Amino acid sequence: MGEFTAVGKRIPRYEIREKVTGRSIFGADVKVPGKVLWGKMLRSPHPHARILRIDTRRAEKLPGVKAVVTAKDLPFVRYGAFVKDETYFAIDKVRYVGDRMAAVAAIDEETAEEALDLIEVEYEVLPPVLDAVEAMKEGAPLVHEDFARYEKTPPIPNPKGNVIAHIHLEQGDVEKAFAEADYIFEDIYTVPMAHQAYLEPHASLAMVEPSGKITIWTTTQASFLVRSGVAEVLQVPLTQVRIIPTEIGGGFGGKIIHKLEVAAALLARKTRMPVQMVMTREEDFQVTSPRHPCHMTYKTGVKKDGTLIARKVRLVFDTGAYAMSGPYITNATANRAIGPYRIPNFVVDSYCVWTNKANCGAYRAPGSPQIVFALESQMDDIAQKLGLAPLEIRLKNAVQDGDKSPTGMVLQNVYLKDTILKAAEQVEWGKRRGAEGSRRGTKRGWGMATSHWFVGGLASSACVKVNEDGTIGIITGAIDLTGSNTSLGQIVAEAMGVDPEEVTIRTLDTDQAPHTALSAGSQLTRSVGMALLKATEEVKKQLFEVAADELEASVEDLELKNKKVYVKGVPDKAIPLKALAQKCLTLKRGPLIGHGSVADMTPVPAFCTQMAEVEVDPETGDVKVLQVVAVQDVGVAINPQLVEGQIEGGVVQGVGYALTEELKYVDGKIRNAGFLDYKIPSALDAPKIKTLLIERMAHDGPFGMKGVGEPPIVPPAAAIANAIHDAVGVRIKSLPLTGDKILKALKEKGSNEG
Repeated sequence: MGEFTAVGKRIPRYEIREKVTGRSIFGADVKVPGKVLWGKMLRSPHPHARILRIDTRRAEKLPGVKAVVTAKDLPFVRYGAFVKDETYFAIDKVRYVGDRMAAVAAIDEETAEEALDLIEVEYEVLPPVLDAVEAMKEGAPLVHEDFARYEKTPPIPNPKGNVIAHIHLEQGDVEKAFAEADYIFEDIYTVPMAHQAYLEPHASLAMVEPSGKITIWTTTQASFLVRSGVAEVLQVPLTQVRIIPTEIGGGFGGKIIHKLEVAAALLARKTRMPVQMVMTREEDFQVTSPRHPCHMTYKTGVKKDGTLIARKVRLVFDTGAYAMSGPYITNATANRAIGPYRIPNFVVDSYCVWTNKANCGAYRAPGSPQIVFALESQMDDIAQKLGLAPLEIRLKNAVQDGDKSPTGMVLQNVYLKDTILKAAEQVEWGKRRGAEGSRRGTKRGWGMATSHWFVGGLASSACVKVNEDGTIGIITGAIDLTGSNTSLGQIVAEAMGVDPEEVTIRTLDTDQAPHTALSAGSQLTRSVGMALLKATEEVKKQLFEVAADELEASVEDLELKNKKVYVKGVPDKAIPLKALAQKCLTLKRGPLIGHGSVADMTPVPAFCTQMAEVEVDPETGDVKVLQVVAVQDVGVAINPQLVEGQIEGGVVQGVGYALTEELKYVDGKIRNAGFLDYKIPSALDAPKIKTLLIERMAHDGPFGMKGVGEPPIVPPAAAIANAIHDAVGVRIKSLPLTGDKILKALKEKGSNEG
């Protein structure tokens, strides 16, 4: 890697001062002139029912109520990214507790709540199907009877019953390989629905301009995607919808799809007044898009020396009442399902299934924490049976450069072994097995897990301008969740030869910004960064053409660094960037500005290994995660401080997924919809985290970077499960890894040994 002046520096986030001083404007903080109405949503109390009658007349007559809207106020539109199976308001049938029925706008929140109580709905309650495996069986209640008429995006097939999508991948002869295996392991693992638990609930404010154009302020990860969704449901041109993204208080994939925006816009259009809607915490838990529950069967054939020769995988993803991103996640996860290992023979069957539960969707590294919990737990069991160290079996089978993914993509920049070995250096592996804990009677153990994620890049565009004082401005619609704007600023600073502090970047709305990809999937900095590099090349071309005349040199002999354009090899022959920017204002060419665009980018693999130490109390089943060593292949770290923060945050979220997080359903309704009952790790629960970066330049990314946000949440659950097994000798095959499960397993272990 070459020497950088801006890339690789630990600079503070650009927006940090506004956040810590309370000046950032979040979704619920937006203020507009005039009276703002309060919007509320009426939602289904049943997981499955026919709508026999809905009567809004009493609500409409309540003093202070300005509008009530239902499905009859919208054009009939079914929408969905892969299967168009959803209408914004329920028509004929509700399919989960929380399905939208109507929305109300009133002078205040209390009046809006009262109006909801006055809307009369008569239902015919139907039997729900609340388990994806049961939903696949013949005779199960159908969530969508008219699936055959839905519009679908290839490769979605036309399956039967409640199965939306079935992805099948196959290589080699699995049955023959199983026959030749010295050992066969077959296990079933289950993981529950888990919520993103972001701090800020969904919030939107909509108003209609005199022209009829709808402007919506909203907390979102994907302003252009939300614009498209609102326009589709309202059946208006994109030019009639303007999305202004606010500061966002966490998303993790949960703020990609429109939720409140359509209702707020519809109410604003009907009342001709601004309408604000903010979800309650309970509402946000009940109706947004949590992580998919998954039922996983892993069958693996292995030789005595630890060589993996066959793997058969069956995944059943519960996507809830509507498809949303379920088919995509089902497909993408199938490609990662055999793990980052060389296995010549495999079969993967991945199913996406409707149930009468909340829509599931994207949540940081969608699909991967589920499968890695299964396959990495089994890897440890295989190693134990063969008398191998967990480290040894992983190194023996790890993928390498030039290997192919299950879909045939040739893998490049593969540094899995590097992450494993680096992690092993940090711990005295094997020396603490079954060691006594710091608390009397407790046991300590270590566990490890590896994982991989394909870092892509979506179509994006951006502009770079040079101000007359030589500072740089970035024009983009990128939503900053993770400090990405700071990283983008560093990329442009490096390319333009200025300090990062001399670059400004603002996230503009959909009317002002060029099209920008959503902030999700660890791809934003890669895709927008590449667009910005193209934009800087265009700017530099303009600069060099002007400077060439001034310096009496050819364009090819010029370079830009240290805020000046130099003649290569002649350091005294230079012109300041500021002077060139000012000169351009007097020329026919005009101000300096460049545009860059990129199409969807080929994914590159990113690898990580984590090792966790736990302390287990055999008397209570209590588990405390003491420390986690997290090693990640990051390409070139644009800002190591931000990269480390991403990894640490992912580890803590992964600890919560491992030990406590589960949305619990009773009779089709989530019963722990709030932070009092849905336990996420606090600062006091966070373990000591040692973060180490493997920096090797990637072949296709700004200055060799890779996205970093998804991988670190993936290994913790498996590493912790393996550490518990190391400490007390029991294998838990379902998440979360609760004390009652551990006690039950210890009791069974004692009975078997007795």
